[in-house]
Amino acid sequence: MELVPFTNEHLDAASSLLALRHRAHRAAHPLLPAAPEEPAEARRLLEALRKRPRTSGFAALQGGRLIGFALGTLRIDTTWGRSAWLFAPGHALAPGASPEVYRELYATLARQWVQAGCFAHVALLPASDRPALETWSSLGFGHEQVHALRSLDAVVSPAGASEQGVRLRRAGMEDLDRLLEVAGLVSEHQRESPVFAPYLPEFSEDWPQDYTELLQGKADRIWLAEQAGRLLGFAIFSPAEPTADDLLTPPESVSFTVGVTREEFRRRGIGRALFACGLEEARRMGFRSCIADWRSTNLTASRAWPRLGFTPALYRMTRRIDERVAWARGHIGATD
Repeated sequence: MELVPFTNEHLDAASSLLALRHRAHRAAHPLLPAAPEEPAEARRLLEALRKRPRTSGFAALQGGRLIGFALGTLRIDTTWGRSAWLFAPGHALAPGASPEVYRELYATLARQWVQAGCFAHVALLPASDRPALETWSSLGFGHEQVHALRSLDAVVSPAGASEQGVRLRRAGMEDLDRLLEVAGLVSEHQRESPVFAPYLPEFSEDWPQDYTELLQGKADRIWLAEQAGRLLGFAIFSPAEPTADDLLTPPESVSFTVGVTREEFRRRGIGRALFACGLEEARRMGFRSCIADWRSTNLTASRAWPRLGFTPALYRMTRRIDERVAWARGHIGATD
């Protein structure tokens, strides 16, 4: 096997491998978009991915034939700092190729990533590809995020919520201040054990504008649960907006972006009732599927969302390199 920099001459063969991988993925998850099963669409996704800034990768050849490839993107922002990402369209193996090919491709990419000061490494993998998941786990990657799908089949709203005098309704602009008062419930929950997600205080600066745009959006919906005038929880649904290199989002999809209930009112069916309202209206509006994502370590979401019918389609796997390796590399053998 020979590893060489990925170039335009590898695009046709890589597109065929990606199309085959997506076809197998879609056999396990029929809601996934069908178009990437065709090499032409797979090529479009790869070309879009390669247009992302700071994207490069390697091709694995055997006897001149492409048996695997990996394209990584360096990402530098407030949330992740300096990180490197293997997005969903950015990798595939030929049928029958050893998973060791992934290990070699990652070893070559990771060397460059660490040299660029990127110590957080991320790979988006099909949830149904057990050999790939095991291979990346053997490289030190662990589950961090779940990306899931479900159809817009009806969800039965539990009777408990209405029996407790809980009122469900759509939010309007007059509810903006009340929503901003409870918007922090999500980030507070995510900051706690065992999630420990760094939702920073400055992120809340954009909430007034974000919630105003949601309340004024033509297809965005915020559903409220109230009791005796108190806001108990809310759920947000918005049209899913796929990126140019998106392999997950089917056409006519709605995104379940936020679902939160005050802790003292959980386990009473309120969250399920809010979800049922949002899903039913989304179906009436012509949406055909729903997507959602959650942290694997978010115990509440990881139990509730599958019960709402979501099936994992992609896993975000992460590995964090000990940054002292950069210091140690220049000090091995030093005596001072």
